[in-house]
Amino acid sequence: MAGRLCDLSWYPPSIAPFVAVPAAGVVPDLNAALALGLGDQAYFVGAIPAALPEGWRCASRSNILQLFPTGEIPALVEDAGTVLGETDRIAMRELTRVAFPDFFRERTAELGLYLGIYEGDRLIAMAGERMALDGLQEISGVCTHPDFAGRGHARRLTRALLGRQRRRGVRSFLHVSEGNLPARRLYDSMGFAVRISLPMCKVERIVNGA
Repeated sequence: MAGRLCDLSWYPPSIAPFVAVPAAGVVPDLNAALALGLGDQAYFVGAIPAALPEGWRCASRSNILQLFPTGEIPALVEDAGTVLGETDRIAMRELTRVAFPDFFRERTAELGLYLGIYEGDRLIAMAGERMALDGLQEISGVCTHPDFAGRGHARRLTRALLGRQRRRGVRSFLHVSEGNLPARRLYDSMGFAVRISLPMCKVERIVNGA
């Protein structure tokens, strides 16, 4: 993570909206972090601070599920889609604003490989990589434009990433909103299993008392 205080770490807002504390009992110094580059809004996942400093509030709470594939998932031998690069960034942002708002930012694609499917000059589906740990790589940004849903694009792109990550020798995982039932059904049908449910809290700076 690019931003760090004693008990607070975060991504630059242009890459990802996540901020982290080591334990719920830590009161994060969000105002100091703001001066060092944290945005006006951010998401805590897992460890949620029991209290926030003055000038900040919890705007919403939800839960996300962390999923890992079982051994039965078949990965594609050949890749689906095309590798997305710098020239695709505008199309990626346009797609995610429709299908995957808020979490995909201007520089999110710098975190890993992204694959996409075009129809003509329109990007209609994509999937990529985000958080990386030793021996682990997150699959993220899996989305399809609503006009092209139900054609298996998300499944093919996810399997293509699984195959690439398997060949690299890393274990795949992903996150999905607990309330996103269509995505949960897709991953369940692919053989993903829930490891844990994680609380998530969106915090925002209070401006002019509003």
